Amino acid sequence: MIADREYHNHREIKSIGRCEVVQSFVYLGSLIENSGSCENEIRRRIQQVRVAY
Repeated sequence: MIADREYHNHREIKSIGRCEVVQSFVYLGSLIENSGSCENEIRRRIQQVRVAY
């Protein structure tokens, strides 16, 4: 899985066999997004705390 920078999905990356270009994914418990923003990660963690509380 490859999270390429937003709007910079190069053909070379898409042509790599058995790899998928994604918008976001969770890695080691943290949300990684291609935009570089952490806003959704913060919202996700707040929601996890609400559920646990």
